[in-house]
Amino acid sequence: MEVHVSAFTESGPADTVILDASVITMDPARPYAEALAISHGKVSYVGDRDGAGRQVGPGTDVIEAAGEIVCPGFVDIHTHTDLDLFDDPDHLLFKNYLMQGITTVLAGNCGMTTMDPGSLLARLDEQSPAVNFGTLIGHGYVRTSCGIPADQEAPSDEQIQAMKDVLGKAMAAGAFGMSSGLEYIPGISSRTAELIGCASVVAQSGGFYASHMRSEGDHLLAAVEEGIRIGRDSGARVQLSHLKSDGACNWWKTEAVIAAIEAARADGIDVAGDQYPYPFFGWNPSIFVPGEHLAAGKPTLIGTHLRDPGRFRQIKAGIVDRIMRYHQGNGDLVVVFDWTDGTGRRWQGAPLSRILTERGGDATPEAVADLILEMLPDERDDAVMGTDLSTSDDTVRRYLAVPYLAICTDGFNQPWLTPCHPRSYGAFPKVLGEYVREKRALPLETALRKMTAVPAALMGLTDRGVLRVGAYGDVVVFDAATVGENATFDAPAAPSGIDFVLVNGMLTVDRRQADDFRLGAGYAPGMVLRGPGAGSAHAS
Repeated sequence: MEVHVSAFTESGPADTVILDASVITMDPARPYAEALAISHGKVSYVGDRDGAGRQVGPGTDVIEAAGEIVCPGFVDIHTHTDLDLFDDPDHLLFKNYLMQGITTVLAGNCGMTTMDPGSLLARLDEQSPAVNFGTLIGHGYVRTSCGIPADQEAPSDEQIQAMKDVLGKAMAAGAFGMSSGLEYIPGISSRTAELIGCASVVAQSGGFYASHMRSEGDHLLAAVEEGIRIGRDSGARVQLSHLKSDGACNWWKTEAVIAAIEAARADGIDVAGDQYPYPFFGWNPSIFVPGEHLAAGKPTLIGTHLRDPGRFRQIKAGIVDRIMRYHQGNGDLVVVFDWTDGTGRRWQGAPLSRILTERGGDATPEAVADLILEMLPDERDDAVMGTDLSTSDDTVRRYLAVPYLAICTDGFNQPWLTPCHPRSYGAFPKVLGEYVREKRALPLETALRKMTAVPAALMGLTDRGVLRVGAYGDVVVFDAATVGENATFDAPAAPSGIDFVLVNGMLTVDRRQADDFRLGAGYAPGMVLRGPGAGSAHAS
């Protein structure tokens, strides 16, 4: 193999050298190597052991990989890590992300950002994160900041212009695009034309539109078509978030979803997506409420609608219908993470059927619906969350087989919070262990590309998601024979087999040490990332 040495090493030895590795570079010009060197935060050598050995000096950290896989650091295109980022100094360490090999995150998804990107990124410039951090701006935030009522379906021309102004400033401040949460308040009230107008501003700055669609179940196909239309009419690239076919009655739609995306791509519309590798998703009680009762907002739902006998009956009937069709009436498939009922009893990681039987009742679909309605008033500030097993492993595997759908966590920055969805701790290792090694659902290199080069390209990061001379030193070293997820809902835990993780050349995870997580408060190797429109004069 030809040796590649850059100017980074001409002035002295490398900072880190990785030897005896199976390097998968994601660089078409040189897809494989057996050694790697990093100097001053960037890749300075890709090649064979002898060439790498010449980069070793007295201060070089030499990692003997013993044949393990070395690849670019994982890029998580769909996270909610902005929501609690400054609640605790430890959150800036991103421990549950680094331990699974994730070195770059994109926050601000599902329309639910809480501050403008300029303020968020400026604060991170002063309080640096341990991973590379970028963000979208949430459509819900844009709507709310312009004073548009939650249940207003058609903003005025003046309100639309105000939204465009907010978006233009956000893109100039460094947002990578706009996200929407069309099953949530206030996105549920928005019409397609509004979203097209907003996405057109994003497109002008080279950003993309990421959508938690209006439906992931009964109206999934129409929701996909809406996302495609927004891309076609606005010119924005489209990312369909956490793709799934929700509910047993909707599993058959998976092939139709993929066919619609393929047809759009063939027509020149830049549409892709992402998924997490689990058949269950995170919920709060209002997700079960039919959309027409949600649009006015949670305070109106809880304070007015649930007190109206007629509305209450309609809402309950809708919940029962969903439980019957999505779960065949089985309350075991809906689990609450942490909830204290009206008697003061705390339920953690409990299926709703168990709560009902332990309280002396029967777990009928009607009783499950009543229990969800009992939880609704406690939903304020997302105090009640849980999981819902409503898709199939076959569906997960089918979406995994699509090469342009990125892997994501859809996770939170929650160091060892319990109970919690395990995707925040092990989504990427789960793909490598369960779906690559055990189930052989996709080849290793395809999986790695979906974790690195694919999401990096969507974000326009030409120097991440790849290992070539001059690229940033974001690196994962893992054992393909042992890598896997260890987290459960009740017991979050670090994955197996992720042995070394470097961010911009700095070692953050080191399995040679008793405490394999190397970072402490104030130790922040990550960079603040800004999108393609950063610094431009905003125009709408």
